Amino acid sequence: MFKTLFQNQSIISNSVFLQSVFLIALLVLGKADPMAIVFAYIFETVIIGLIHVLKLFYVVAYNGPEKGKSKIIDYCSIPFFLIHYGAFVGIQSIIIYTGFAINDDRFSTSLSFSNFIDILNLEGFNMVVFSIIVSHLFSFYFYFLKEKKYKNENLGAYMVKPYLRIFIQQFLAIIPFFFLIFMDSVSVLAAVLLIIMRTILDFYLAAIAKNPDKINKLAKRIISKNKPEELSDIEQSLKVFFEE
Repeated sequence: MFKTLFQNQSIISNSVFLQSVFLIALLVLGKADPMAIVFAYIFETVIIGLIHVLKLFYVVAYNGPEKGKSKIIDYCSIPFFLIHYGAFVGIQSIIIYTGFAINDDRFSTSLSFSNFIDILNLEGFNMVVFSIIVSHLFSFYFYFLKEKKYKNENLGAYMVKPYLRIFIQQFLAIIPFFFLIFMDSVSVLAAVLLIIMRTILDFYLAAIAKNPDKINKLAKRIISKNKPEELSDIEQSLKVFFEE
């Protein structure tokens, strides 16, 4: 499996691997608190959402509306995404944060603004978040704008694109919590494990998007037996769903 993942040149050429090495180096050199990594990954969901809004504007602008719909309706779907996505990420993030706060004396479970300041003041948090922003902007430019992926995209499929990755990523952020059960704080080992698993996730999802056979098999499992003509559309939607 790993051989297949690393043979994917589009993945190697992006910043995912380099960013992982950078984050691990910060931890090993003592330049980042392990909890800074955890909270930065949680905050990354916000970054992904904001960049995705930009992508949706491009998709709407460069694609005509579906039959019977107007361009205005398509543009209105963007604030709807913001509300729905914001609620989805917000609820997940609060649950995860509260779990850590219960077991880490540095944070309060009150969800007050002062807790946000405490997170910002974690050693290395700003550097980690900055590297994440750079990584996503790099991907946005080189793999969305430059390759003009916004052309001929289905708005409906693109609306739900971030949810799979966000759900799994938030789930992975829980892993260091189990270290808190046996230790007083999240260790460097727990943070490194989180980084490695998150990197494997990115490689694996992108590898699926690049594998037509896997996409085809998955689409056949989803498709209704009475509507075989929809197979091509489902395959295209799945490809969008898994790719960067």
